[in-house]
Amino acid sequence: MTTKEFLVFLQQEHHLIINHKDDYGEAQTGKIISIDGDSVRFYWTCDDEKTKARGLVTYNMDEFKQQVDPFVIVDRTCTFSDEKYGRLQSMIKNNWHKVINTMHSSSQKRLKVDGCIDLLVSEIGVSKLQASGIIKSRLAAGTFKYVKLKLGTYIALGINEIALENKKRYLSSISNEIRSQSERINYVISHGQTVGNYRERLFISVLRKFVPKKFHVATGFIEGSSKQIDIIIYDQHNYIPVFREDDLVVVKKEAVIAVIEIKTTLSSSTLKDSLEGIDRICEGPMSSVPFFKGIFAFETEWNNKTAADNIAIFYDENKIDAIHEHLDVVCVPGKICAFIDYNNLDNDEYSCPSLYTLEDAKGISIGESFFFQRLFSFMEVEVSARKINGLYFDVLRETAHRPLHKILTDEDWTPFHIFFTELGSTADFDADEFDQAMEIKKNNVKQRVKDVRDWMAGEMDRNQLIEKYNSIF
Repeated sequence: MTTKEFLVFLQQEHHLIINHKDDYGEAQTGKIISIDGDSVRFYWTCDDEKTKARGLVTYNMDEFKQQVDPFVIVDRTCTFSDEKYGRLQSMIKNNWHKVINTMHSSSQKRLKVDGCIDLLVSEIGVSKLQASGIIKSRLAAGTFKYVKLKLGTYIALGINEIALENKKRYLSSISNEIRSQSERINYVISHGQTVGNYRERLFISVLRKFVPKKFHVATGFIEGSSKQIDIIIYDQHNYIPVFREDDLVVVKKEAVIAVIEIKTTLSSSTLKDSLEGIDRICEGPMSSVPFFKGIFAFETEWNNKTAADNIAIFYDENKIDAIHEHLDVVCVPGKICAFIDYNNLDNDEYSCPSLYTLEDAKGISIGESFFFQRLFSFMEVEVSARKINGLYFDVLRETAHRPLHKILTDEDWTPFHIFFTELGSTADFDADEFDQAMEIKKNNVKQRVKDVRDWMAGEMDRNQLIEKYNSIF
């Protein structure tokens, strides 16, 4: 590839470069502004306040390689059509967490420059020249910072990166707290019912540390249902409970924010029992505002695949008839996290309830935090707080892989239970065309799923959902 071909490639693909000839303390990001005949203009910038950015620089194309030894910045968030850069991107994406984890655990969160290069070579599998380029790109972006001391020169984690990693580890510590406290009782008590009750109370105590005061965490029933719910979270600010005695409640379905089944051990029998319980809870009139339905267990001999296989078997035998009237998340700390979401929302295909697993390949246990993040997205609070609450746990998502396990319905699935606002108008149809008028359209299904997703993200409030779809079946 000639110099001009390379520069055209950079411009067309909007890629950035750093200059290998820059010292670590001068690393900057370069972007092509224009190519005019035999000259090319770059804009150089840096997020490090100590480094003075060069700004706009014009190069003669014939002399470019004498002044710049370019290294294309391979960013984990963009896609490279070129095979060489795509391969390098994949290597960084799959192993970058090892670099960050090592640096975070190092003394003062830093390594000597040569040690940092060796780390990238060993953990990512790149050459020393590539490692140097990657480090300079992270220095320019502010992920790393360059530290020059009497003892030598160092590459350290940037302040924001340290804060981010500390937050990840704090959220991950939820798992350790639940596991350590739940295991402690096994050393002194073998009575199954007592252990189960203790773990239920343990989980409630952890929940109460995070749940806003607007909501009450209890055990009890939904009015009209005989199914006792291990943990029920309801809106105590806007709804009066039908019955309440300490932490035993009976509440209206409209007040429910979440129902959670707690199991000591997740097995085929306990999973089926929990899923059947969720099905029973979902019976009766629909609400345009869904509530969270989760299963949390403390022990299992299963892995993600086994759990997902058993969930899929249940929904093969018990068809999903309505949007969001199914399990949301099942979690066993450090072992299992599977969830149901909707596919194909950005294309013209049917959108179906689909089962995914959450696989953390980055050395941090995040299943429990994902469970809480999804749970809290169902809690109606002030819009800005809702967004902040969601982002609080969302930081861990980047560490996870979420493969599709199985679509749980026919691929042309439409829900059996619908709202009147989703029906076609019958005014202009003859009797022979009545069925066509009453048929729910796939776009209506997608729109409601998108609206619920917007509501969960804080882009729409509860009243808007109710007004759009009504609360009457």
